[in-house]
Amino acid sequence: MYKNYEELQTACLSRNASPKIAVVAGANDEHALEAVFTAADLGYARPVLVGEQEAIMKLLQQMNYAERAYEIIPVKSGENPTEMAVKLIHEGKGDFIIKGKLETKDLLRPILNKQTGLNKKGFITHFGLMQIKGYHKLLAMSDSAVIPHPSLGDKKKIVNEGIETLRKLGYQKPVVGALCATETVSEKMPETVEAQQLQQMAENDEFGEGVVIGPISFDLATRKEAAVIKGYDSPYAGDVDMLLVPQMVTGNVMSKIWNADPENVLAGCLVGADIPIVLTSRSASMNEKLCSILLCAMLS
Repeated sequence: MYKNYEELQTACLSRNASPKIAVVAGANDEHALEAVFTAADLGYARPVLVGEQEAIMKLLQQMNYAERAYEIIPVKSGENPTEMAVKLIHEGKGDFIIKGKLETKDLLRPILNKQTGLNKKGFITHFGLMQIKGYHKLLAMSDSAVIPHPSLGDKKKIVNEGIETLRKLGYQKPVVGALCATETVSEKMPETVEAQQLQQMAENDEFGEGVVIGPISFDLATRKEAAVIKGYDSPYAGDVDMLLVPQMVTGNVMSKIWNADPENVLAGCLVGADIPIVLTSRSASMNEKLCSILLCAMLS
């Protein structure tokens, strides 16, 4: 369990003997550069910058980074820098990819390429990790950016990836709360039925050393006091490690509401691919990108 990102950073630095190689695809992006060079200062990332060399150098000079330690891998104008980033990963010259100045579809296309990409499992999902005011530890959340309407099969894969990701962070028995509007199963609310099915899968050891509890409302998942008041008897109430949202819009709205409070710290990446990938909103702050880089360094 990590109470905050400071604890995660300490764990990352103690685990990794040397900084992880962070490949920035489309590196002529001010926020991405600021974040990756700050991560370099903190000791957990080494920048490899992929993109149009002239544009990158111009930004580096403007930001006073030109004399810092980095490597530029140039690509021609009009070429997708993610293709080169993927190649570097295959050659063992990178540990994870950071989305810079390019569209998400252009980031994903080379990664998802069946012949040359980084998607052996065939399933990629978004994983959020959040330091939320009032919650006693970092809280993970399932897909708020990639899969709009996950089926039960998708949710099973998302839970698998979430539990595997939490294990990589050091959690021995991750607890996933299948979030719904109520803790009662109702045929009129299909997400509650699916949440119950996922809990049954966990009870049948389909997720290994991982727990799924559901359906469960947000207050019961995150506040023991609410469970006492409602008479909800579960050892996991108020102590989940991850929220499984029923649809992408739920997680997207929740994260944007949390993000409005500067005391909250949000980070996110893509998991399921051969390597983790920093993917944040275009409006994400430098700090959010920085914490996402830390997350990927920890997962690499």
